[in-house]
Amino acid sequence: MSSNVIQSTMPLTPNLQGQSGVELKTDTKIKAAEQPRMKARVAKAPSEISTGQPSTQEALKQHSAPRALVKVDQKAVDQVLLEGNISLDEINGDKHAAYYKHASMMISGASKDKTFLLRCLAKLYVSAPDETHPKASRGDWLDDQNERWGDDLMVLFENAKQVDELNSAGKQYFLDALQEKANLRYRAKGSEGDLAQSLFNAKHRMPVVEDHSV
Repeated sequence: MSSNVIQSTMPLTPNLQGQSGVELKTDTKIKAAEQPRMKARVAKAPSEISTGQPSTQEALKQHSAPRALVKVDQKAVDQVLLEGNISLDEINGDKHAAYYKHASMMISGASKDKTFLLRCLAKLYVSAPDETHPKASRGDWLDDQNERWGDDLMVLFENAKQVDELNSAGKQYFLDALQEKANLRYRAKGSEGDLAQSLFNAKHRMPVVEDHSV
């Protein structure tokens, strides 16, 4: 499959549909599931978790510059998914296009373990809220859920370098945290810093070493 190029004339921020800010509609009735709100503030995180790694900022810089070109390389993403045996079956079909855009952005840098990064992104997408949830019809519940999901997406992007550099035990811990979010299918109030805390904990996970002295 050929690569697609998306042109933008306004700053771009990762969102559920993977679309640029220029395409955001002003219709107040637009579904929250299609355009989750992104908080202006950054969720509090442990001091060791950076909210802007230099390499990550460079990777996202092209998406904030005027008339920047965002390349969606579906072929490259498919190759990584194939090598890692990563399935997108659990992700709603209407979110696949957004996943490919964010995945393309994520593997465009000099990451060592692209497979793990896309596996984490896939788990995060599985946890994305949708209208089928029993609570989706309750007031602003879905809108709030999309906002919290957007916070987690930004944590993953802003700390992609640290996630990439986790040891095997840390990677398993972080992936389990993402799986837990996917299983719950909702994010409780005040959970904005959960993923950052999980990354902080993952960085300090030590591999289990068997004691053969006995």
